Amino acid sequence: MTNFFLHAKRSPNLLNHGTGAFYQIRHYGKEDVSVMSAVIKALTVIAETNRSAIKNDVWVFSSYIVEGLQKEEWLNQLLKNLAKACEKKGASILIE
Repeated sequence: MTNFFLHAKRSPNLLNHGTGAFYQIRHYGKEDVSVMSAVIKALTVIAETNRSAIKNDVWVFSSYIVEGLQKEEWLNQLLKNLAKACEKKGASILIE
């Protein structure tokens, strides 16, 4: 897992829509609660351990991640944690 996060720090393309490592996970795992929970937690760790530019990339990508997901309270709590890690006070991508 550590190698994954080191790669994420060095490669902003990791998050690119359609080409990044998370694209396939999001595409095929969007209906699996445990998969999407793990993705959001991983993005939170990436944001917590990186500079502002990466935090912003993670935040933008997170909006893409939550598209099409059903409202789940556990998911909204994870998204709040992610917003904090990305230093996005008052910003919201919560599922209504």
